[in-house]
Amino acid sequence: MMTAISLLIALIVVAVIARFVNTSAGIPGEIKRVVNLVVALIIVGIALWLINTFIPMAQSIKTILNIVVVVATCVFVLQALGVWNHVVGTWKSMWAHITAPRPPEPADKAPENAKPSEQH
Repeated sequence: MMTAISLLIALIVVAVIARFVNTSAGIPGEIKRVVNLVVALIIVGIALWLINTFIPMAQSIKTILNIVVVVATCVFVLQALGVWNHVVGTWKSMWAHITAPRPPEPADKAPENAKPSEQH
């Protein structure tokens, strides 16, 4: 019971801080963005902890859920920091380089690892 009360108090404090940061006109936009990002990470962490602690489910399903939440959170953080488009562009150019068709080797060129034929 004490854990639930502590959790509720922590969420109220986080909500008050977020409200203050977002409504204050004197705080620059970059700081607001960072504070909102931290608040979102706190909320995701608390939600994941609550799910892992209080919802009974198979361990394999919890593991999959944790992986999905971590990947989604990483994407969210990259988007919030403005890096996501660069990551996607890098991935696309790398994938295009990997899957690009290779020019055929000339027929008159022997393979490098082939042995010359022995003559009798």
